[in-house]
Amino acid sequence: MSTQVLNVTNLINGRPISKYQYGIFLLCALAALMDGYDSVIIGITAPAIAQTLGLDVKTFGPVFSAAQFGFMLGAFIAGPLADRMGRKSILIGSVVLFGLFSLLTPVADTYNHLLILRFITGLGLGGASATFVSICTEYSPVRVRATIISVLWALLPAGNVVGGILSSVILPTHGWVPVYYIGGVVPLVTAVIMLLVVPESVSFLVTKQARGPRIASIVGRLAPEVPQSESTQYAVNDAGPSSASVRHLFSSGRNFVTICYWVSFFCCWLVLITVLAWTVPVLREAGIPISKASLMISANSFGAVIGAPIIGRIMDGTDPKLTVLIGLVLGAVAVFLLGFSASSANLLAINFFVAGFTVGGTSAGMVGLVATAYPTAIRSTGIGWAIGMARLGAVCGPVAAGMMLASGWGLKGFFAAMGVVTLLAALGVLVLRNGEKR
Repeated sequence: MSTQVLNVTNLINGRPISKYQYGIFLLCALAALMDGYDSVIIGITAPAIAQTLGLDVKTFGPVFSAAQFGFMLGAFIAGPLADRMGRKSILIGSVVLFGLFSLLTPVADTYNHLLILRFITGLGLGGASATFVSICTEYSPVRVRATIISVLWALLPAGNVVGGILSSVILPTHGWVPVYYIGGVVPLVTAVIMLLVVPESVSFLVTKQARGPRIASIVGRLAPEVPQSESTQYAVNDAGPSSASVRHLFSSGRNFVTICYWVSFFCCWLVLITVLAWTVPVLREAGIPISKASLMISANSFGAVIGAPIIGRIMDGTDPKLTVLIGLVLGAVAVFLLGFSASSANLLAINFFVAGFTVGGTSAGMVGLVATAYPTAIRSTGIGWAIGMARLGAVCGPVAAGMMLASGWGLKGFFAAMGVVTLLAALGVLVLRNGEKR
């Protein structure tokens, strides 16, 4: 009897997306939405929590940083673990972690207790981000992969919006505690459904030479019309090294690619988070009312949510790196011009929307790029460390911006500096693209 070799990469790429795959994407999308929700609610509820605990809200800087630092470490740790133990187990574990510790946040009765709870919540948030990208990448056909990953990543800022809306409704009448109950219960329910419905990445199972019947079961649900037998062997197009380690990100000629991605992710997210963190204070210093300054933040976030799927779709239809490069260059111009638009609220809002659409939308496209930059065996490691570098930029940016503003940098200088950093992110992608052509 001849042995049949079934390439699961070609199988996923060559057929329509099944209802089974849509179910996987939907559950990962819900995890992404709640990831964004849980990331934002601490900032919204901080004054109420401080009042409950008898604290000064001005002391909450370390509480905010604890979640950010936890997110960074979670991405760094979860990526390699997912390449060793499997995407499904680490994804579900991460969702349970951030859901459980969000649910426990209301029991915090001291400042240090709250600090620890937010740090552990951050670990789960970062771990979930790294792994839902991996598993969805490996179940997405290449023809629409950038679109799917961009939409998925756009649900993080969409979750910020949901958190803001629900908090504004719940806080005045029910207080801050139910906000965290929602942020805990929904992820925990999602994790249970994932346990029952979401399979392990079939590409991961093939690279780890898992038992044939386990792989056959998943293939049967993906493509029931494809014949399989006990002698069927399975393959993927790019398995990669036999072990998963961060050092493999710098082996086989990948050191150049890895450094460029890390620089671009660091710079891009530095700009995204720093602009969100400092726009209101900077605009208020320039004499713009807080109500209008808050509107600018909304315009920026809305632009990112709209831009991500559009840019992802363009990436799937053309040169993806060129699309990201153009988006970042246009974003750099838009961010730079923010400093010269303050005389007109309408013009400023338009520029903030364009900056969100280009920089925010393109950042989601960058996640799609890095998801396909590494072979299956180290894909989660590559994604996790790129996201970790992005979060490092998000931690460093606001601190550096605060020092700049304290030393006398004004509105124009602040946004000009952010435009230059965006250009550095574009430069990383340009170097990547040129290196690819050689």
